[in-house]
Amino acid sequence: MKGIDVSKVLVGAPDQLTTGAILDAPLGTTLPTDAKAALDEAFTASGYCSDDGLKLTMDRSTNDIADWSGATVRKILESFDGTLAWSEMQMSYEALCHAFGDDHVHRVPATKEHGEQVTITVNKDLPPRRSWTFNMKDGLARVRIVVPDGQVTNVDEIDFVANDAVKLPLTLTTYPDDSGNNIYIYVDDGLVAAA
Repeated sequence: MKGIDVSKVLVGAPDQLTTGAILDAPLGTTLPTDAKAALDEAFTASGYCSDDGLKLTMDRSTNDIADWSGATVRKILESFDGTLAWSEMQMSYEALCHAFGDDHVHRVPATKEHGEQVTITVNKDLPPRRSWTFNMKDGLARVRIVVPDGQVTNVDEIDFVANDAVKLPLTLTTYPDDSGNNIYIYVDDGLVAAA
């Protein structure tokens, strides 16, 4: 019997410097298959995530099958929904494209007369589906969540206040890939075997 192992207790701190914590790429981009592999150059980082971090939610709705006496003898899956939620803390072009979609975020580069100008059009359209990676680290350990096919389906209330950053609270809905998987979670504890 193996005892408890404190090295398996990990925190979900962002891997901000090595790879960027939250990155996305067009569908069809080659996806990583472990926690440390270099990402395809098509992946671009979006910027800072708020201190609320990243929330992964899995909702499996089931129906009960009862026998004649009313006792539940089996549960069957009715639906599955996997979502990730976070708040982007930069009003960067990339973060705004996540929230509203590339077709609804227009930028004019800075000139001698004005800084970079961004216009956002808000309407019923959902942003396009993309591939996503979420990279975390704890010392030598790495955790990577990969979403082969995800779409931002909700932007929660945006607060414009003097005592906090403007945050874009996003919910990413995940869709199954060709293997029927919505989300992949890769963990590398960073403890290499002795030679």
